[in-house]
Amino acid sequence: MTKNQADAVFVAVIGDIRGSRELADRSEAQREFKQVVNSLNDEFPDSSIASQFTVTTGDEFQVLLREATDAVEAVVSVSDRFHPARLRFGIGVGALDTQLNPNQAIGMDGPCFHRAREAIEAAEVAGAWVRVDGWSSELVAHVNSMFDLVQCVREDWTDRQAQFARALKEEGTQKRVVERFDISKSTVSESLSAGHVQEVRNAETSLGKRLQTALEEERA
Repeated sequence: MTKNQADAVFVAVIGDIRGSRELADRSEAQREFKQVVNSLNDEFPDSSIASQFTVTTGDEFQVLLREATDAVEAVVSVSDRFHPARLRFGIGVGALDTQLNPNQAIGMDGPCFHRAREAIEAAEVAGAWVRVDGWSSELVAHVNSMFDLVQCVREDWTDRQAQFARALKEEGTQKRVVERFDISKSTVSESLSAGHVQEVRNAETSLGKRLQTALEEERA
């Protein structure tokens, strides 16, 4: 292990499918899950990924990232693409005790992974979408409760609202969403408004920034 790595702080993310054993077609869900997870390796910049998005079992993945904002973005991206299946995630911050494996997020150990595992186990107990661990207890409690509020809104999204929410994130404007689906502006606007999509996106971005600020303070 290099000295730079020994001093580094990483953000580990573990995600899995909630209730995967009860899915009507579990093998198809696992195939789609793997495809979605692997696609993120091409979409996130190499500088953001310390160890690549890796499916570790049929319905679980791990990734080691350098920034908290990217961890929240990963959670959001996978969740957006896998709607309406419900997922859960654990985000843990901390050091890495073993040699970094940049090619796949397996065979490594350290506080970042321990905390991510503890976080996803806490999410399972609570029936939650996201849990975080490794930051101050006050920040963890605040962020977890805010993620719960976002979860309440997201889980009420219809398929159409989720489709438009993802498209808006990719396209950037409602006008381009309208053009993409060749439908009326009012249909898109009303669907996004009813799903409180902008409020959800604002909250997700804010949570990532809050965790990132605390991470940078720790590194300073």
